[in-house]
Amino acid sequence: MISKWKYVWAPWAAINGLRAALRGRLFEMGVWKSVEFEMPIIYVGTLAKDDTLEVSSYICSLLGGVLHIHRYKLTSNEWTKVADAKTMYVTPLFTQESEVKACCTSHKVLGLSEWYQYEPETVAVVMDDEFALNEIRPQLRVLVTSHHRPFYEDVLSPIGHLNEPKSAASRADVVLVLGTPPLTDCHTMETEMRPYLKTDTPIFFINDLNPTSNSFNSKDKIEFIADRHNFERLILNILPNANPDSE
Repeated sequence: MISKWKYVWAPWAAINGLRAALRGRLFEMGVWKSVEFEMPIIYVGTLAKDDTLEVSSYICSLLGGVLHIHRYKLTSNEWTKVADAKTMYVTPLFTQESEVKACCTSHKVLGLSEWYQYEPETVAVVMDDEFALNEIRPQLRVLVTSHHRPFYEDVLSPIGHLNEPKSAASRADVVLVLGTPPLTDCHTMETEMRPYLKTDTPIFFINDLNPTSNSFNSKDKIEFIADRHNFERLILNILPNANPDSE
C-alpha cells in the first residue's frame, strides 16, 4: 500500500526532510542557541519512530546515580508513553524499580539547570528518545536502529518511518542494532551502514530484548551478540576521571 501511494506522499516526505535539515543547520550555525552542561549528557534515540526506553534505562544502570529524562510515566508499575511529546518525565538518580520516582518538566534547559543547582553531584544525564540537534548539546549520541528495518533502508515519513534524513546518522557517536539474530552476518550489515556514519563510529549488535526479565533495570534484559564489555567501557569513559580499564 505504501509503495502504491509513495508518489502521492513524496512531496510531504520531501518537506519533512527539508524541515529537519534546516532545523539542524540553524543549530549548527548558532542561529538557534544550544547550551552545554558541566555534567555529561547522553542522547539515546533513533531516526525513526522506535522506542528506546529499554536502551536508555540500561545505560542508566551502567552509570548509576544518573538523571533519566524520558517521555514515559509510571502507572501501576507499567511504563506508558506520554501523548504530549512536550511533556518530559524525569527519573531522579535511576536505581532500582521499587525506588523509581517520576516528576514532570516541560522545559529541558530550565529543568536541567534547576536540577543541577540542587544536585551538583549528579553523575550524568541520560535523555531517552533524543537524537536531533536541539537546545542541549550532549557529550555522547547513541543511535538505535532495528535489524529488520535499519535506518539506511528506510525513507522519510509519511512514506517510511524516518523523522530525519539518513545523513543525520553522521552525528552518532555509537550505533546499537536491536533485534539481531545470533547467527547474523554482522559484517555485511556494518559495511552497508558505514557510509552514513563517521569513520570511527563503533557499531554494536544486540539480540532481542529479553521478555522474561522482570526487572526493568536489569542488565540481563539486553543481550549483546558481542563486544558488550567494550560498549560498557565506552559509556563509562564519558564520566570525569573514569578509568574503566582498571576494573
